[in-house]
Amino acid sequence: MGFSKTGLFLGAVMGMCAMVGGAQAASFPDKPIQIVVTFKPGGGSDLSARVFAKHLSKYLPVKVVITNIDGARGRMGELEVKRARPDGYTVLWQHQNLHMAYATGRSNYDYTAFKPFADTVRSDNALIVGKNSPYKTVTELNAAAKAAPGTIRWGAAINGFSHFAFLEYLDATKMSEETFHTIGMSGDKDRIIAMLQGNLDAAIVALSSARPYLESGDLRLLGIMAEERSPAYPKLPTLKEQGIDAVFYFDYMSFVPKDTPDDRVKILRDAWMKAAADPDMQKELHDGWMIPTQLSGKAFDDYLAKQMKQFMKLAKTYGLAKEAGK
Repeated sequence: MGFSKTGLFLGAVMGMCAMVGGAQAASFPDKPIQIVVTFKPGGGSDLSARVFAKHLSKYLPVKVVITNIDGARGRMGELEVKRARPDGYTVLWQHQNLHMAYATGRSNYDYTAFKPFADTVRSDNALIVGKNSPYKTVTELNAAAKAAPGTIRWGAAINGFSHFAFLEYLDATKMSEETFHTIGMSGDKDRIIAMLQGNLDAAIVALSSARPYLESGDLRLLGIMAEERSPAYPKLPTLKEQGIDAVFYFDYMSFVPKDTPDDRVKILRDAWMKAAADPDMQKELHDGWMIPTQLSGKAFDDYLAKQMKQFMKLAKTYGLAKEAGK
């Protein structure tokens, strides 16, 4: 069998391209990885990202840099990553805000506009009341709300995470929105302060945000919205233990632009999973009342799809999807 000079030339070129491509993949990453946090410094998103990034650097040959891009309730940072070069150097650190924005029509894209690759940090949500509250259990709280609908003030960021957590609670207890007097209030800190001042009766906030006030006795925990008690704080009861099947986590998940090459995504995923298993990182998260988790691959894809279905259902049930015509 003979070969033409042209064929030999093309074969050589293709071989060189393959070698270059392999070399490029092998050299990734060779400059800092940027993790985009979509909210201001100081909050749960920022804290979780910084703790994780500090230990992630042990498993990558380059620095990991946190960039806060705040605005439009997280959408500015999302768009920054969505439009970034798909080279693996720009990573989105985001929670279920992606689901909420799409479910309520505030955004025309969902998590599938990116390439998801890891869920590594989680925070429980806590149902809290003030220290002087007459309600010591969720049973007492619900009974009082049903007896006098609209009198118990519940703080939530309308169309935001705490609002969806509230709706999940209502859905699990088969109560209507009118059972409580919902007061629009963004930010865990704002709701906690309002409760300390006696201007709120109940709210759902990130457990990590409530921790100092629970430890000081200024707030009372009625339950966490988790499948089971966490090994980090085994004394804290779940709502499920009290007969309310309301599970709702903050999941701090990582995404890259949609067209990022799979070989680069694998390198990132492997580093993320190693960091998530790092004992020092796990201890630091536990100390901050957050939970390390290791979710990737098909299990992560299935989890995202299940979550999206949950958010869409809540938005439809409680009329939040009408803006998008859903």
